[in-house]
Amino acid sequence: MEHELLGLEDTTEIVSFKKLYRIIWRMKWLIIAITLVFTLGASYYAIKQPNIYRANGIYIPAKNQTGGGLSQLAGQFGGLASMAGISLGGDKGDDNEIAIELLKSRSFLQSFIEKRNILPQIMAAEKWNESTNTLVYNPEIYDIKNNKWVVNESSDKKTKPTAWDAYYKLLGMINVQYMMKKGMVKISVSYLSPEVSVQWLNWLVEDLNQYWRQKDKQQAVESVEYLQKQIRQTNISEMHSIFYNIIAEQTQQILLTEVRKEYLFKTLAPIVTPEEKFAPSRALLCIVGMFIGSLIALLISFVYVSFCPERKAKNI
Repeated sequence: MEHELLGLEDTTEIVSFKKLYRIIWRMKWLIIAITLVFTLGASYYAIKQPNIYRANGIYIPAKNQTGGGLSQLAGQFGGLASMAGISLGGDKGDDNEIAIELLKSRSFLQSFIEKRNILPQIMAAEKWNESTNTLVYNPEIYDIKNNKWVVNESSDKKTKPTAWDAYYKLLGMINVQYMMKKGMVKISVSYLSPEVSVQWLNWLVEDLNQYWRQKDKQQAVESVEYLQKQIRQTNISEMHSIFYNIIAEQTQQILLTEVRKEYLFKTLAPIVTPEEKFAPSRALLCIVGMFIGSLIALLISFVYVSFCPERKAKNI
């Protein structure tokens, strides 16, 4: 039985590390050449990639700090107010999560691009000139001297981009993290220029606060108008007292929208202009290129030796 097993083992082809070593040694120059080509290609690609800088901001939800009488009224008159279409904050969802989704929405970002006139910086900028502190634009896309887009008449496809086209590119530059347990929101913007990344981050939060402020103001004004109408139509003194209490709180809400600039998100600390690049990791790109090149080289070598008619003559 043992002899039969030994005979079976002898007839079974087992991969030999010695044979693999012989193949690698025989094809070493091809392996080195292919690996070197991929490494040089990855290095060239990494060098050509522009630096990306990331501006980070940490914000505290400002609306959480305005409970007080409004939250008390929400418990007392929340049902009545909801019947009137008025929100006192007691049964509201998480405004922070809603605001984050709004920040990433197409409608908000497209209006942001148009309002701030940053379409050329998104679609045509190639790199940042550190010595002159200016952006370098692709001359085939945008004429910076005349501030106009270059239109290719020979092409059927329109070359002038729109805010619709720039949406996904801008969205990829924005990163938002909601740290619910800490009660903070971290917003980051990555861009070619460190100063522009800081400016865009400030603009994003500013526009988000303004949008939320206008929304709440409009809702409060409509609520006051509705309650005043109900007061004129109701003769019950107890209902008048309730309506006036709600009107007082809605009026306070209107005053807050007028006074408080950081209405939804309050900056925890001033944003610092980044001095070190966030990306790309050129060393990592070179290592990945070398690794991929070596795998392809080994694969080619094994395939070549397997189908080479001279492999037996070479004792492999």
